[in-house]
Amino acid sequence: MIAIGEKYELIISSMRVLSLLEAFKKNKTYQMTFDKIILFDFYMKFPQTMIREGKDVSNFDFEELYSFFHSHPDRDSYHRILNFALSKRLVSKEILNSSFVYKITDLGIEVVNGIQNPFSDRMRANALLIKKNISKMSETRIKEEINSKSLNNIHLL
Repeated sequence: MIAIGEKYELIISSMRVLSLLEAFKKNKTYQMTFDKIILFDFYMKFPQTMIREGKDVSNFDFEELYSFFHSHPDRDSYHRILNFALSKRLVSKEILNSSFVYKITDLGIEVVNGIQNPFSDRMRANALLIKKNISKMSETRIKEEINSKSLNNIHLL
């Protein structure tokens, strides 16, 4: 049985991933693989660390300040998130070029667009920034940026 805190984390994480997949829904050539979802979700989970400009950390929460602890994600957690979304028919999964590729379904789009609040609006905006700016970078470059920016928070404390 899943504890309440774990269920909450699963739902929030699923919404981040769905928002991310929704931003890429019209891009037929870009393939959202398991590893890309993990990398891009770091930007979604820690937008103050990864997307913000400047060195002001006054509005950071505890998780954001210590994001470097999460710079190497729990892959099992992402399998759980994606399996949850698959079981609810919010995403589909197929194998292309020897990789699992995930796409948001019409039901997933309906769910993402049906939630209207400041948090979901920020998630959608961050997902669009990732699509516009981050998705053009190589996976190696993204990993370097994650390590650099998340470890940089240590020096800002």
